[in-house]
Amino acid sequence: MKLLSVLLIGLANKEKDLLHKKLSNIDSLRLAIHYAEMKNAEAVFNECKNHLDVILFSDKMPASVIVKLTSMFRVVNTIIPIFTLSKQSEARVPRNYRKAGVDDVLNIAEIETPIFSWTFMSAVEHAILKKKAKEYDILNKRLKHTNESLANLMHEINNPLSVIRLTMYHLEDPDLPQDKKETFLRLLVGSLEKIDAHMKELRGIRRQLNGEKASSAKILSINPALNISASK
Repeated sequence: MKLLSVLLIGLANKEKDLLHKKLSNIDSLRLAIHYAEMKNAEAVFNECKNHLDVILFSDKMPASVIVKLTSMFRVVNTIIPIFTLSKQSEARVPRNYRKAGVDDVLNIAEIETPIFSWTFMSAVEHAILKKKAKEYDILNKRLKHTNESLANLMHEINNPLSVIRLTMYHLEDPDLPQDKKETFLRLLVGSLEKIDAHMKELRGIRRQLNGEKASSAKILSINPALNISASK
């Protein structure tokens, strides 16, 4: 049985009870609900942030507080769906909410309808997939930039390598004058220093690629709460 961990912030007791009842009707799902008020929302979030799947704000929360808390949550988790409740039937996410990281607005009246559990889970899936698609696009652009950097770096490495090959060829001449030998040795040392500098750049790119690999694995990971068939 899959676990859905939800953080409810500032909800009235009636709303809590309704949400718990509706979400408990989702097939093959074990529900874990965490409750927080405005004054302790940050502390509660920090306690359960490692296993949270959804965050839901009450419509009674001040807009400034929702923006502040959402911005803080987004620093820790960029993908987790964050919703607010509204009494408006077709409310849109306010610009300041969206900028902070709120994904969607859910109609309070729909909580009492038979299809709310399906609507809720659909909103969760949509928010997660949308964010992962966005992060994938960002990752793809970074990888493209890294590939271009590698191509440029390989070109930069080939130049001193060519100098080294030419220098070694001349230094093998036993009749090479001393002044020419010293010139070629300086060229050899300079080329080796350039290659050493480029190798440091390569190590930096390798670290970057390892970070992108971890980001890719995170983006492609499947949220355990997804692909759930909700009962209507």
